[in-house]
Amino acid sequence: MPTASPRDLKEVTDLSNSEMFWNPHPRYAYLRQVAPVSCVKSWQLLRGGYGYLLARHEDVKRIYTDDRFSSDHTRDGRFGAKIPRRLNRMFRLLGDSMVMKDDPEHRRLRGLVNKAFTPKMVEGMADDIERLVSRLLDEMAAKRHVELVEDFAVPLPLAVISSMLGVGDRDRDFFHTAVKQLLAGQGGAVLELFRAMPASGRLFRFFEDLVERRRREPDDRLISALIRANDEGNALSDDDILAMSFLLLLAGHDTTASLLSSGVLALLQHPEQLERLRERPELVDSAVEELLRFTTPVPCGVARIAREDVEIAGVPIPAGSQILGMIISANRDESVFAEPDTLDLGRNPNPHIAFAYGAHYCLGSQLARLEARTALRELVVRFERIELDVPVDALRYKPTQSLRGLSELPLRVSELASR
Repeated sequence: MPTASPRDLKEVTDLSNSEMFWNPHPRYAYLRQVAPVSCVKSWQLLRGGYGYLLARHEDVKRIYTDDRFSSDHTRDGRFGAKIPRRLNRMFRLLGDSMVMKDDPEHRRLRGLVNKAFTPKMVEGMADDIERLVSRLLDEMAAKRHVELVEDFAVPLPLAVISSMLGVGDRDRDFFHTAVKQLLAGQGGAVLELFRAMPASGRLFRFFEDLVERRRREPDDRLISALIRANDEGNALSDDDILAMSFLLLLAGHDTTASLLSSGVLALLQHPEQLERLRERPELVDSAVEELLRFTTPVPCGVARIAREDVEIAGVPIPAGSQILGMIISANRDESVFAEPDTLDLGRNPNPHIAFAYGAHYCLGSQLARLEARTALRELVVRFERIELDVPVDALRYKPTQSLRGLSELPLRVSELASR
């Protein structure tokens, strides 16, 4: 018989505990060995905040490919609670967006978005990304002390995604401030989420105006492409376009920023790997894949809902249960990765699932890789020395459960290296 509740299980992990922000890996290593399916407490989970935690690579992949697990939290009954009425329209649209849909609706929406967000569009950003990286590194080189998050990791992806969406330079400070205010509401307390509503409202109104303007005055940017996307008379609605624009802004901004900041810290903590990349910049492709695995900026994807009674790793899970597949744990699974706690920039093969898996594989993975490759290669080659400007135990990760990145990364950098 299925357990009545995940709380019946012996092992319980509260994702709001400080250790789960700073150093969660020992806990996940323990769970992989002792309790690969356990109880988790998280603000991301509706209906009480408790669900099942999956720690192993194989099991996490399974919930992305098995039709018995649903992404749709908007259904009635055992498939999940409705989105709270008090949340403003932008939050409600996000809750009804592509990432919260199952096939065939997910396939329909993703197919239309793929007509707009193409590999060619991403490849066309390469020169712009090179110029942005060069400019930001020039500004860093003019200082003795820099704060990598504010000076480099945040402005780069923000500028890139804003350019792709067709947001002008004069609006980017507004975007930066509003997005920071919005993400500050993801720390775990419901009150903080509601405090973020004004920021989401301002962004929503801006996007409404931008979509309306692009219907009148199309350009060659992403929102116009989303408007044009059509498949045998099937097109994206304004709500679809607004939700996708908002998703791309959030996903394209904070996740890449977190990868860059956490990736640079990992390199500083493994100086032999930093020097390896500096001496062999052609390793940058595999280096980015290893840093994605090692740092995992998105610790877990959207919770899945069990459509029927299932069993994972010998644990019965009742229909309607909420399940978090911890990507951050799967990416250090000893059964998949040799010496998983070792940073190896040449690791091959590297079957990490930092961008999730299956039909819900991250739409922006190609863009994130392009930005990270360019940024890390130029950063490590250009500066002769990069050092922490504070003790490592003074660093703090942002108190968000859905994203993992540093609040700040103060550094000392040398003058430009001779080329």
